[in-house]
Amino acid sequence: MNKNYYDGDDFWNEKAPPVSDEIVKKAELKLGVKLPKEYIKLLKESNGGTLHFTKVCINPYGKCEIPYLLGIDLENINEDDNEGIFSFVEDIKEYSLPENIVLLAWETYPHFCFALDYTNCKENPAVVYFYENYLGDNGPYSKTLVALTFKEFLSLLYQQSTLKPSR
Repeated sequence: MNKNYYDGDDFWNEKAPPVSDEIVKKAELKLGVKLPKEYIKLLKESNGGTLHFTKVCINPYGKCEIPYLLGIDLENINEDDNEGIFSFVEDIKEYSLPENIVLLAWETYPHFCFALDYTNCKENPAVVYFYENYLGDNGPYSKTLVALTFKEFLSLLYQQSTLKPSR
């Protein structure tokens, strides 16, 4: 099976209307952080949606899935649909995830998720993966580093071509 890595083209499988500069600025003000420019660029194509490149290898866990990327929902209008980064503010508290993160996507809700980690910064966050810690030693979730930057994270995304059945 071939891995086709994301190279800057054809990111979105299913698109939403794009986000405006005004909405991005309001979101950054509300969050108190600077969103990665590569994330903003993607949101200007589609304010969230499903992805073509849905897989990423995370050591030591292996292949993980990121089926969509959350957009910006300033008013949390789609609370029931869970369509934006502000839709999960209560979940971050409920599941004892760190406060200084911006959720990008749930791999499996509420067990595994991808996030921008602003714990030690206000811009250029790392991308991390939170997973349920079934032993509960250090809380309900543990995290692992996926990429030092969102740009690096994008370069790790791939789609895997499937074998065609022979006749």
